[in-house]
Amino acid sequence: MRFTELFTNADGRLSTTASIQFWGFIAATGVLLYSVYLDKPYVPEMFSTFLFACVGTAATKGVANALSRQRENRRESE
Repeated sequence: MRFTELFTNADGRLSTTASIQFWGFIAATGVLLYSVYLDKPYVPEMFSTFLFACVGTAATKGVANALSRQRENRRESE
């Protein structure tokens, strides 16, 4: 797997959604690690928010894509 495959479409073009998710993950990871390094008291809350954001964005997009495909399949079968 090449590094660019993390934020491009299958045809090699830049994917806006994947880019935002990837670089947002990198930025949030940096903030989280820096907060741990500084020994801030809010790190546990920050970690749970980080976890929900990372899992939630991917899960939400997956559900939306599945529902969209289901609608398209229904239209094609009619």
